[in-house]
Amino acid sequence: MPGYERAELNAELKVVPAEEAEASPQEQVEAAKRVAGESGLAREAGPETTMLTGGRGEVLEAAIKVVEASLDAGARAVEVRVEAQGEAPGFGEN
Repeated sequence: MPGYERAELNAELKVVPAEEAEASPQEQVEAAKRVAGESGLAREAGPETTMLTGGRGEVLEAAIKVVEASLDAGARAVEVRVEAQGEAPGFGEN
């Protein structure tokens, strides 16, 4: 497996609820937290923020699912910050 696939990532996802959505702001946030929790990578980082930590592929896959769940629940936006942990080899390096 290439080094960049093994790199540890942190992804911080903050749901920006829409007041006018069918689902309440709390339901919009809870949709994100439910999907994040199902990934097994999540920990709470604040009232509307979830942190995912793990391998590159699994974190990115889970982050997409969290964003989709939030938007499907009516959220106006999801702010995403992804940060690599440590030094992973670049593309083509082993």
